[in-house]
Amino acid sequence: MLKKSSSIRPRDKNLEPQYIKSEKRKTSQRGASSPLIVVYGFLAIIIVGASLLYLPFSHYEKISFIDALFTATSATTVTGLIVVDTASSWTMYGQIIIALLIILGGIGFMTGAAFFLIAAGQSLGLTRRVQIGQGLGEEKLDSVRGLVLKVVISSLFFQILGAIIFFILFNLNFNYGFKDNLWLSIFHSISSFNNAGFTIFQENSNLEIFSRGGLNNLILIFTSLLFFLGGIGYFVMNDLVHHRKIFGQKGFRRFRVLLSLETKMILIGSILLTLIGTLLIFIFEFSNIQTIGQFTTFEKIINSLFTSMSTRTAGFNSFDMSSTHDYTNIICAIFMFIGGGPASTAGGIKITTFILSLLMIFSHLKGRENITFSGREIPYSLGVRSLIILVLSLFIVLFMIILILIFEEQYNFSLITFEVFSAFATNGMSTGASAFLNDYSKIVFILGMFIGRLGP
Repeated sequence: MLKKSSSIRPRDKNLEPQYIKSEKRKTSQRGASSPLIVVYGFLAIIIVGASLLYLPFSHYEKISFIDALFTATSATTVTGLIVVDTASSWTMYGQIIIALLIILGGIGFMTGAAFFLIAAGQSLGLTRRVQIGQGLGEEKLDSVRGLVLKVVISSLFFQILGAIIFFILFNLNFNYGFKDNLWLSIFHSISSFNNAGFTIFQENSNLEIFSRGGLNNLILIFTSLLFFLGGIGYFVMNDLVHHRKIFGQKGFRRFRVLLSLETKMILIGSILLTLIGTLLIFIFEFSNIQTIGQFTTFEKIINSLFTSMSTRTAGFNSFDMSSTHDYTNIICAIFMFIGGGPASTAGGIKITTFILSLLMIFSHLKGRENITFSGREIPYSLGVRSLIILVLSLFIVLFMIILILIFEEQYNFSLITFEVFSAFATNGMSTGASAFLNDYSKIVFILGMFIGRLGP
């Protein structure tokens, strides 16, 4: 007779699943692989620049570190707002530092760093190529190296060409020596193409010395052309060159231009806004003797056109903006907020963001669920993203205005509002109110310029 064994069935606890814990290797997101590398890079450039500007050899009179930090931030973010006069406060060394900060800020930290790595014979890793491609709007990683070289070389080419043209014009216009005219030409070309708005002409005059006279107006025209090229961006210029097709038929040549949707949007928007701004400024300031009221009709048109173009990009002014009507300043503030083209030296929320936001709003008003431009459908997500950027930017500007009104005991609301829009849009057009801000307000402006350059 067989006996039943109690060991045939295993115990219940032996049937329970066994868990083995394995530690996951955590990859640090700090350092060169972090998406915040651009923020760290710009911050490092600003701090180094401020430290150099604070040293005794950079300025004539004593400068506070806050003023040096404000100037370095304004230059690196290619804004152009100043708290001390650039021509009379900074020595040649200080002005050279400002010019270098403008160049680095104009081409962007990642692009500049990649260019120096390529020039040194170093290869760009996968992570760096992804980051640079995202910053430049390039999806093909294998073409990032060539793209960086093209962006930097084309930028330097236009700045050198601008310096040569300005040197010729300044020699005809000024009685300065060769070295002075050469440095004026180089600095003004750098500031113009990079949409920085810094000037080193007469004290606190910006470009008002060129508002009247044929030769002076010619300087304004070349300045506007230079900052227009910098404001539309490399990709638009590249698109205009490489998407041109000419068809010939029986001795006659038929010209046709095929452009990308983004290029069409930037060019059409830029032209329309420029024309609208020129017309409004011309009408509003036509009889204002403190601005363009005493100019000839031709000079009024040139100055109105120059100001309209400058509000969205460079921040130069050819007449006193503190003497303009409040409604003129409102128009200029709106244009500054819109800005120029993406992946360019211009600031603002970018013209493509503004147009997509309008298309999104109009589509909803018409009861449509999609947005189109130039006969092509645009992804709905891009419209949503544009509206988010628009709303967040407005909230930031509003918050900055509230802080400035709290910190400033005596203020002119319209002038302060104008300066805040100029700071966030990294435009630099000024009524002169920035020079009278206290240190707390200057810190708010510094943060606003920094966010405005890296945010939208």
